[in-house]
Amino acid sequence: MFRAASSPTYLLANFCYRYKKYKKEHNQNPSALKDIDGEDVFSLTLHNIKIAMNLDVDEYDLAEYDKHLRNIINEGREFLRDLVSQCENLEEAKLLLSHDSQLDHYGLKHESTDWDYGRLDEACLSNHRDLVTHDFSQRIFRETWCNLKSIKKPLTCANNERAELIPKMLYSLILSPLHVLFYMFAYMPIKNFGSLESAKAHLENHHPLIQDLFLHYSVPRNRCISDIACHLILICLLLVTMINPNDEPKVLDIDWYDVCLLVWAFGCFMKYLRDAFYFLKDFCSYGKRSKRTHWKRSIEGIKDFYKVMQFLCCTFILLGELFKFIGFTSCADNSPENQNQISQFLSLIVFKCKLTAQDDPLLYCDNSYLKTGYSLIGIGATICILNLLHWFELCSKMGPIIVSLRHTISDILKILTTFLVFLVAFSVGLHFSLRLSNVYCQDEHTKVLARTANETQDCALDIINTNLTGFSLEDNVNHFRSFRESIKTCFWSLFDPGHPEVIGCTQGPPRHIGMILWAAYQIGNAVIIMNLLIAMMNTTIAGIQEDKITHWRFARTQIWKQYFDHPNKCCLPVPFNLLEMMMNLVIMIIKTCVNKKKEGVSDIELESPAKRGDSKEKVYLDLVSELCERYILKKKKMESVSPCCQSSSYKSKY
Repeated sequence: MFRAASSPTYLLANFCYRYKKYKKEHNQNPSALKDIDGEDVFSLTLHNIKIAMNLDVDEYDLAEYDKHLRNIINEGREFLRDLVSQCENLEEAKLLLSHDSQLDHYGLKHESTDWDYGRLDEACLSNHRDLVTHDFSQRIFRETWCNLKSIKKPLTCANNERAELIPKMLYSLILSPLHVLFYMFAYMPIKNFGSLESAKAHLENHHPLIQDLFLHYSVPRNRCISDIACHLILICLLLVTMINPNDEPKVLDIDWYDVCLLVWAFGCFMKYLRDAFYFLKDFCSYGKRSKRTHWKRSIEGIKDFYKVMQFLCCTFILLGELFKFIGFTSCADNSPENQNQISQFLSLIVFKCKLTAQDDPLLYCDNSYLKTGYSLIGIGATICILNLLHWFELCSKMGPIIVSLRHTISDILKILTTFLVFLVAFSVGLHFSLRLSNVYCQDEHTKVLARTANETQDCALDIINTNLTGFSLEDNVNHFRSFRESIKTCFWSLFDPGHPEVIGCTQGPPRHIGMILWAAYQIGNAVIIMNLLIAMMNTTIAGIQEDKITHWRFARTQIWKQYFDHPNKCCLPVPFNLLEMMMNLVIMIIKTCVNKKKEGVSDIELESPAKRGDSKEKVYLDLVSELCERYILKKKKMESVSPCCQSSSYKSKY
């Protein structure tokens, strides 16, 4: 029943019949539009696609209907794309894409931007690439991206976008203090307590530089450029901290770049923590919608792997700085002299730690807080530099490569599950077979004892020599006497297969069984799993390369959309977002106090949009009706011109 009622043929016929009936009987009665509102062919098709995507066939034991649901999704997306293609100009496409009365059914507040095209938000959320990458949709996205009303200017902007990136970035860096001041103390107050339209009209008579100072961070493209610049500055701070040019020999000190790195990382951390808070808030408030469907769509809405990795990057950097600070203060507290609290406080003020002989970072143990902090910062630096690949998706040449790389990660995760089962299974089998062997090769017993020894590290020396040792896969050592060594041996053999000498000098049936298990593991790992992964990655990359422009446009649009106006997102770059968050808190307190006196006025002002809605709804339905007629006429022409080219599946569809 749902399959039949979701077909484009039925939806077209039903809408045309209902709208012609309305035009004939209630043409002058706007209240009769309520019978058609929300049931136009575009809204119903989009609504049916969302139902088919979120219907869990496994939960209801409807696996045999999975194919029908996929057909509903594919046919609906194809029909929506063709319907948008029937628009003759951009204005018709804007009217078509800016209206939908059923988006509240599955809409997510943290994914919906503050603009008029909710259908494009839904298309991005549901991975409808054809609709998002359609020429009309891309022109709408680009207009919003450049914050320009004329379509000719965004196209000019697109042609020079790569050439203007570096000059625009330098311009943003040099004038960033002025841009921040104008945004916080001019743009934000007028936006919340005044009229932006009147302010923009007043600025038209001023110099373009004054206009840019006032409106710089209201343009999504400028926000993105500022974020790229801040990301590069964070990497530079990490590299300068690693080189440590102002370091005094054998002295623990805190320099200006350590403080800047801490502030930058904290601002970045608060930015993504704020996004995570609003995501969890929307995730838990599903209202009248289905809880399972809402949660499923919320999880599917986490497409931006960059945000998660950047959040982890800042978390590791902050933890590393915290561990460094703990190690720094412990250096001051371990003074051999009896220093009082004032002298210890002064030692921290000058950012130096010379109160003890243990002030050389090299003299700290490897398990100290200080060296642990540097290790955590190293993890954060690695993630931060890798996150540069995210911005390459904005480039038409590098974008498809990064998109292919991102899609192959899902293939790796699928194969990883199989590999983990192989790893645990064969590690347990080899450990059981060889753990009781008491036959040792030459010098094997000495290596095993040295590897398991627990020596206390003497950190008072510049160079520490220990008796600790280990063994590699090439050594004739039984690696499977402990389960931990079994896991490690099986895992690292993934990158260096073979090496039957890991069985050691074990004799008898344990050796034969161990060799069989090890050979089976190598065959399953190196021959089957790795080649299967390569085949899956080749298929994924080939599928993307067939239509790489569409995939790249969709990925680029997802980045663009993150910088569109949203009430829950900060517009200022790191670390100025901390100031914006405090300013938003002040504005919220002021608005709360002021709005208590204007509750009656706000209720009256809400009536005017409702009156204007009937006329807009009528224009929209007239457009949908006209598009349906163009669509039907186009299909009739296609059938009359080349009936032999129409397949049986196409004829059954239409």
